[in-house]
Amino acid sequence: MNNQDAASGNATAHEALLDTFLDDHAEWQRWRTWSDETTHAVHESLCLRAELVHEPGSYMSKWRFAVYTSPVGVRLWHAAASPTTPPGIVDALLRSLATHADAYPDMDGVDGDEAQTAATRPLADSGWTSTPEAPGWVRWTPATGTCFLRHDQLADSSTDTPAAWVLSGLDRHRARWTTTLSAGAPATALADVTEALADHEALLRRGTAAPSPVRTPPQPPTPQHNRRTP
Repeated sequence: MNNQDAASGNATAHEALLDTFLDDHAEWQRWRTWSDETTHAVHESLCLRAELVHEPGSYMSKWRFAVYTSPVGVRLWHAAASPTTPPGIVDALLRSLATHADAYPDMDGVDGDEAQTAATRPLADSGWTSTPEAPGWVRWTPATGTCFLRHDQLADSSTDTPAAWVLSGLDRHRARWTTTLSAGAPATALADVTEALADHEALLRRGTAAPSPVRTPPQPPTPQHNRRTP
């Protein structure tokens, strides 16, 4: 499969991912922009939103997420995912938003060692190790080095910093992908996506493709041939 085919297949998986999410969560509504370039999934509280860009440019995000204090309030935290991000990573964040929709507007960001440990526990449980990097930066990596999580601790004072947390790695086609979360993202959201990151790295290590959460249409029943009694 060439890069163009891989990109096309990944885009199709992301579109199907949004359709499946909206089918499974009636409390989220589909909104289309007037230009039809993006589709929004908006929670009934109007405090949580996910945006899918159908044909992003080379340096644009495929997905953008945001949580607000109220329908007209300030943005608490946000996240973004590149077009090559494995669907399983995006699915984890979408379902995290749906599961904790009522609590997220009141959750604080990762503040202190205890919250950071909770946010990265799925990686530690999978054998990842953390090491200091640049001043104020910490990086978590598995033994394979194919993926990483990086935390910019100096960004914690600004909830608008777009890349306080960076998840990155290779997809099944060996293309680099990146997902970012702002400093205000709570430990619950980070734990959900780091668990998906650990699962993705484990699948790559075993040489298998990360599964896409795309529904398989039901198959017609197999005809049964009546046996004639002798």
